[in-house]
Amino acid sequence: MYDLFRNFLIVTALVTTLNRLPPLKTFIMDLIYPEAVRRSHPFDRLSYSDLQLPTKNIPLVTRGSVSYALTPDKAKISQIDPANFTPSITVSAADINRFRTLNLAGQQTLVDGYIDRLRRSVRKSTEAMACQSITGKIAYDIRTADGTMDTYEVDFGTPKAVSVAKKWDDANTKAGDIVASIGQIIESLRETSDGADIVHLIKYDVYAALASKAAALNNPELIKVFPDYIQIGNAKFIICSARYYNYKTKAFVDAIPNKTVVSIARDDAFALFYCALDSLDANFASLPFYVSSVKLDDPEGTKFIGQSRPMPVPNVDAIRKTQVLA
Repeated sequence: MYDLFRNFLIVTALVTTLNRLPPLKTFIMDLIYPEAVRRSHPFDRLSYSDLQLPTKNIPLVTRGSVSYALTPDKAKISQIDPANFTPSITVSAADINRFRTLNLAGQQTLVDGYIDRLRRSVRKSTEAMACQSITGKIAYDIRTADGTMDTYEVDFGTPKAVSVAKKWDDANTKAGDIVASIGQIIESLRETSDGADIVHLIKYDVYAALASKAAALNNPELIKVFPDYIQIGNAKFIICSARYYNYKTKAFVDAIPNKTVVSIARDDAFALFYCALDSLDANFASLPFYVSSVKLDDPEGTKFIGQSRPMPVPNVDAIRKTQVLA
């Protein structure tokens, strides 16, 4: 009977189901790694040197001379080998027996539910990796073959820090000092990035400090306070509530540290790659998400297995970290 499930899981049927289910939204993926920068990669590994192509202008070359190589001469990592997200759901033989009594629409509804649970866990997990990536280093929990927990690491480098002259929660700090601090952050980014779409991510502590300054200033044209962000000139400071669970510490980790502004030129070489799956059923395709079914014998049943091999790739030169509160 598990073959009946397979009819719902061929690629065309799976795509139809995913398109029918409501879209999933997660903060960092939607903001920093939107659909426009998500790419399928034909191989099971990523060549790091291929990811860091310069996006700025290049020099002219004289006629008849050798071309200008875009690939950098040095790379910190030769290859990135993405690990797998493989959640599963087991359906007992008794449940399958009841499944047989449903009409096609009822069967599709149940299968949609299994697929939805699997895709949500993969999306949340990919979001967790995306949260870590903006620190410049992915250090993600990974279960080894013997069942123990280890750490999967990819180091892209450390984003530069900006030191502001006056902390924003200091009573003596004026609006002009905050504007000057923003100018420092922007100028620092311009030293290493030509990205123009800059977002500033904060937590509620920085939001509260800026809102207090706005109230004291009583000039809504300079500092505009909104429910989810604060606008200062052209700079937008967005409350980021993204977080993920750490299985080693058994605690949640916030994507943005306390007292800090994380500024990102998100239009400068950020990408999220989906590598080729280790799956015969998927024909080793580079799919963002795939589901297969496997027959179980003892006890009898079927296991639905989701698969994804994502790798968010940040451009650390387009990220700045600034402690703005004392």
